Amino acid sequence: MMRYPVTYLRLLARAMRLDDDGLARLVEGTALRVEDLTRLDGEVSEVDYQRIVARALSMDPRPDLALAVASRLPVTAHGPLGVLLSASPTLGDAWAALERFHSLRVPGVQLQRAFTRDALILTLTVADPESPVGRFCLEATALCILGGFDLVLGYRLREAQIRFGYAAPAHADRYATYFSSPVSFASGPTCIQVPLRLLQQPNLLADPGAWEAAVQACEALTAQRDSSSRWSERITRLLQQNPGQRWQLAALAEHWGMSSRTLMRYLKSEGTSYQDLLDQVLSQQARVLLERADHTVESVALSLGYQDATAFRRAHKRWFGTAPRQGSSPGE
Repeated sequence: MMRYPVTYLRLLARAMRLDDDGLARLVEGTALRVEDLTRLDGEVSEVDYQRIVARALSMDPRPDLALAVASRLPVTAHGPLGVLLSASPTLGDAWAALERFHSLRVPGVQLQRAFTRDALILTLTVADPESPVGRFCLEATALCILGGFDLVLGYRLREAQIRFGYAAPAHADRYATYFSSPVSFASGPTCIQVPLRLLQQPNLLADPGAWEAAVQACEALTAQRDSSSRWSERITRLLQQNPGQRWQLAALAEHWGMSSRTLMRYLKSEGTSYQDLLDQVLSQQARVLLERADHTVESVALSLGYQDATAFRRAHKRWFGTAPRQGSSPGE
């Protein structure tokens, strides 16, 4: 099971100005104790993280709690990932690092890159974007990402476009207080769009030594996490972090220094297969991309690594029982 630093929860509790009784209520029903929130090496499972966020939302009446907390997070709160963002050579490098290593620090949110002719788009997905916890995670993650980009660019980014994939909440007017770029609300995935021309802009605070050290630290943390994970979890993460790259089973086995037969045996012992995991990841990515107006069925096929749209159409029919249609969710 994935575990994350308690840093964000500690800062959340501080923003709520909880006393000892309030802290006890916040972690009630989870594996955490109050003292765990103060430990620098404290960790929390994804399930308990979401339980604590849900409890915080029931205890604090502020509708913009996620935005208020995220706006106060220093770059150091993000650990080695924060160093990567602040020391990156360019905004494009920062974006790539964020996609590669975000799972070390961002519970419950998946990030996926895509390109159009003149923009780079980062899509944020959660299990239930309409739920209070889902919206909390989307708001906080989006604001932290934009804050990182502001740091790299050296100014508040006003040229991005931010679309949240849910109806405008009651506190929609508060978003302009936190986001310098325009925000909209609609059905479909939550995404951040940035002009391509900004990606090569050099970071005035770039530090090659700090960048390399942070990359190594993130790689070490990833390896440490993977060493205690099920093989199905490792493969799923690798597929999610490399969208568009069609890994063959033999290449995956070579990546981890084993034979294809051994990897198949490991997956069988976990009750799954590589094809099942590949279908799960590709179908989720297809669902997100097809909901976007700037994608066609053909461009989605290419984004997922298919050589032609015909093969993608067959796969979509197998996953959802229907042919793919741009601008709609499967089953509509």
